[in-house]
Amino acid sequence: MRAPLLPILIPALMLAAPVAAQTPEATAAATALVDMVTPPDRSRAGLAAEVKAVREGQMVRAMLQNNAAFRTEAAKNQPSFNAAVARMGGMQADALGPLMQESQTLSRQTAISAYARAFTAEELKAIAAFYRTPAGSKLLRTQPQIAQEVNRAVAAKVGPRLQAAQKALAPKIQAELRKIMPAPPGK
Repeated sequence: MRAPLLPILIPALMLAAPVAAQTPEATAAATALVDMVTPPDRSRAGLAAEVKAVREGQMVRAMLQNNAAFRTEAAKNQPSFNAAVARMGGMQADALGPLMQESQTLSRQTAISAYARAFTAEELKAIAAFYRTPAGSKLLRTQPQIAQEVNRAVAAKVGPRLQAAQKALAPKIQAELRKIMPAPPGK
């Protein structure tokens, strides 16, 4: 997937560096750097895998995992239930897939433009040269695993507390909503 450390490091560097004018040379060097850090073929494959997961209903299942009735029905592993989840996933993939593609393209273009404005062509070439060194190459290879490790650790420690806080807050939110929204007709 994407190199997660670069989006953390580059903004910090951008704040410290004066903004340079975007030149064609800087744009070319930025394009080369973005392609090195986030290879287009790998990005396309990652997007295809994400859309496939949505189409299979994984997003539906994630959205409804805290719904007791959904969990009960999902546990029964009924073919009709699974087919319905897949149909919903298909609807989501059809609606979201083009937006996900647009987002990926926009993200790449925005990164290239931002790097080209923040760094000179020479600086971008130096950053790319670092990524071609053994240490830089190792950093690019290991960043996804490190990011996953960090995300898992944070999710394990904070996730349950976030869910508990949301659950505890839900009645208060509902009470506030009732104050500003009229009751449905017939109630």
